Amino acid sequence: MKQLRTVLAALLLLCSTVATAHDFEIDGIYYNILSLEEKTVEVTFEGDRPLGEYRGNVRIPASVTYKGRTYSVTTIGDNAFSNCFMDLTGIEIPNSVTTIGNDAFSGCSSLTSITIPNSVTTIGDYAFYDCSSLTSITIPNRVTTIGKNTFSSCSRLTSIEIPGSVTNIGDWAFSSCSSLTSITIPNSVTTIGSNAFSSCSSLTGIEIPNSVTTIVSNAFSSCSSLTSISVAAGNTTYDSRDNCNAIIETATNTLIAGCKNTVIPSSVTTIGSDAFRGSGLTSIEIPNSVTTIGNSAFSSCRSLTSIEIPNSVTTIGKSAFSSCTSLTNIEIPNSVTTIGDYAFNYCTSLTNIEIPNSITTIGNSAFTYCSSLTSVKIPNSVTTIGESAFKYCEGLTSIEIPNSVTTIGNSAFYECWSLTSITIPSSVTTIGDYTFYYCSNLTSITSLIPADKLFVPGNNTFSYVPTNCTLYVPYGAKETYAATNGWNKFTNIVEFSVFDLTVSAAKYATLYLDYNAIIPQGVEVYTASTVDGNYLMMQEVTGTLPANTGVIVRAEQGTYTFERSSEAPSAITGNLFRGSVEDVYITPANEARYYVLSMKDGVVGMYEDALSGGTFKNNANKAYLVLGDKSLGIYDEEVDTEDPGMQLSNKYYFDFGGTTAIDPVVTEVNDNIYYDLSGRRVENPTRGIYIVNGKKRLIK
Repeated sequence: MKQLRTVLAALLLLCSTVATAHDFEIDGIYYNILSLEEKTVEVTFEGDRPLGEYRGNVRIPASVTYKGRTYSVTTIGDNAFSNCFMDLTGIEIPNSVTTIGNDAFSGCSSLTSITIPNSVTTIGDYAFYDCSSLTSITIPNRVTTIGKNTFSSCSRLTSIEIPGSVTNIGDWAFSSCSSLTSITIPNSVTTIGSNAFSSCSSLTGIEIPNSVTTIVSNAFSSCSSLTSISVAAGNTTYDSRDNCNAIIETATNTLIAGCKNTVIPSSVTTIGSDAFRGSGLTSIEIPNSVTTIGNSAFSSCRSLTSIEIPNSVTTIGKSAFSSCTSLTNIEIPNSVTTIGDYAFNYCTSLTNIEIPNSITTIGNSAFTYCSSLTSVKIPNSVTTIGESAFKYCEGLTSIEIPNSVTTIGNSAFYECWSLTSITIPSSVTTIGDYTFYYCSNLTSITSLIPADKLFVPGNNTFSYVPTNCTLYVPYGAKETYAATNGWNKFTNIVEFSVFDLTVSAAKYATLYLDYNAIIPQGVEVYTASTVDGNYLMMQEVTGTLPANTGVIVRAEQGTYTFERSSEAPSAITGNLFRGSVEDVYITPANEARYYVLSMKDGVVGMYEDALSGGTFKNNANKAYLVLGDKSLGIYDEEVDTEDPGMQLSNKYYFDFGGTTAIDPVVTEVNDNIYYDLSGRRVENPTRGIYIVNGKKRLIK
């Protein structure tokens, strides 16, 4: 019996402890003593967990007396009034309170208004979370941080004033405040937390101060009514008189009439992932301080029609502009090195786009479902076209794939119904599954892949491409293509063996072919092997032009067809002209200088390319002159081989064995310009024989 009484006593003691977790209660309000020395207490709840025991209007006193001691009420403790749901309708907080704890009023769904005294310096996380009847609140000017979810889901809150003391707006601070129409963020704020204003569906405008450096993830996501962003008072705005590009310092927050109403302050360096996802923005100007546009930053901004990306941006994240269905065009600067997967997918109004030559990879599904996209130019920097990159681009009629591309991913051009022709460069080593699946209007495919490098494409690469689509292949490769799975589905495989050369009114052109060609009637073809001063000593080639020979062509204006020759002439040695059958980009080395066909002051010649020393581009089937490369040995014997670059001129004329360099070009280009018999222009001719308008003239 004694043992049973002991057990019952222990249970009663335990129950008593649970029921009286607070230190004391006065007038229905429960308190915990914080400091006996400082005589401070906090408001708390009755039991071991908040059960919403407060009802009606509660007035918290500035001080209470317990056991002869008077305590100052300085804190509303964690969870003190949480879960009061429909019961708590009003509360008065005294000036003695400095801290409102975490979850202090969370879930008080009948609380319509509250006055926070100026004594408060700290408002905890979730302090007013889901106070769904709260319509307005004033934050005292001693508060420095608005914590996580502090006002989240206050669905009737229409306005709030953030004082200049606040430096940090926490994650989800105002998330799902669906009635909030506007908010001013002061210059003191340096950090806006993740999801701080997400799902504020009535928010139409917001001011962001220049103190903010990062717009973090989801900061304004799903703000479906947000149409304008402006800089806060005293910051920089933009003037419409100069198309919103002139910067004006203003002491007010009034944007100049007609100016773009969407401006991100120049302090921002990063726009985080999902930052404006699903917002109502129609246009936006990103400052040149921004380097990164995060994943899904503007995705599903269905009203966005235009955006300006500065050349400071290096990264456009995954899905950055995905489902921006009203976006019609966008210019991507050369500073961008990465375009993430899905970056522009479902941009159904996008009609054209130019990919900068800083990009090496077009990401997976980067332009999927861009159904209005009609043409795309891919730069020579790109090596990989990702999976589904242009899938369902049903309006795409043409695309240029450069010779730098090695991989075309799975379904890259899946169901591009409007494509009628495509050229696959010789650099390609991999074509994935379903790459050209259902490109049902293709009438020709030109593959530059030689027979010795041909590979089997992926499964269903050409499924539903008409079998009678003409497949053009390099000369001598027809049998290999016809015997290779994937390629052999085509019934009309044709070896391309002719080239049409267009000669302009200048009557000169360059040419490079990879097959032996019959020189057409009326066409003169020349190589050069030696240099004499500023002249290339030209040697005419007659009958058949050997394969892989760069040449100068001289003919009347027109188009000439170079057909494949059955003869196999010997290769020409010592030729100073080089060329390529595709666009190539060359980085000069060993002091090489590159010269291209041009006309200056009425004189046709080989002029040094402006990019020598940088990257030299030679277009397909064109020839160029290269001099000064010690490793190749292509320099004239008379040039100082120890320092050939110092000896080279920036131009070379043609010597056709007695014919002057200007004949017959200048007859249709310049009048009354005098040249001596060496082709040099003469400003003040005296006695002698000169060439004028292509004819010899004697001055006595």
